[in-house]
Amino acid sequence: MKTTAVYFSPTRGSAKYAIEIAKAISEDFEEIDLTRPENRSREYRFSADDLVVFGAPVYGGKLPLLDQPLFGNILGDNTPAIFTVTYGNREIDDALLEMQEFCENKGFRGIAAAALLAEHTYSDKLAGGRPDKDDLRQAREFASKAVALLNIHIDSSKLHVPGNKPYRESRHMPMLTTTTDKCIGCGSCSRVCPVGAICAEDFAKVDETKCIGCLACLKGCPANARKVAGPDLDIVRNKLEPALAGIHK
Repeated sequence: MKTTAVYFSPTRGSAKYAIEIAKAISEDFEEIDLTRPENRSREYRFSADDLVVFGAPVYGGKLPLLDQPLFGNILGDNTPAIFTVTYGNREIDDALLEMQEFCENKGFRGIAAAALLAEHTYSDKLAGGRPDKDDLRQAREFASKAVALLNIHIDSSKLHVPGNKPYRESRHMPMLTTTTDKCIGCGSCSRVCPVGAICAEDFAKVDETKCIGCLACLKGCPANARKVAGPDLDIVRNKLEPALAGIHK
């Protein structure tokens, strides 16, 4: 059975889990990184003899809001699938249910699902350093239990995940960044942006209509030369950190 990790992961937390799970199932696993816009524009088809591990972060209780549905070009044919979402200590709300229902409507058959902790996009005090070694060990154990379900042909209708319908309303949540005088002009911020929001000619310019607030540009800057413009990040941190720090250890 060919195993493929399919993920959207601007800051790599979701990717680490999806890859670890896929690798635990098959050393010959493949990857489709939907963080890259050119990969999202391609169509991928899977058969009933494949196994796909899906991974994505939770933004505001939903899957990331993009111009097109995140897994819209991933097509199955009664293909067994494992659904995973990552979150930073708040709540997954409807994201896992959204992933399950969307992918099952695309021809996938869910056999297992997991909500997994990863460092919060906006604060290293919330699930800081996650996933760690113990998280990845548990991910491998989860993979072993999930793949065992293939042998009993579990009915995907029996896979119940948290979430409510109608889903939470998707909200556009930009977190605009800009350059500082540390900028070395390497362009990594523009290259790692999953939605093309950072101008390739002037890295200080960010298209607010495209930005999804993932902060991949800030965390991926080798010179630590980006900062969030305005008070939005501090406002979010001051609200979340006292309430959520230390809940999951």
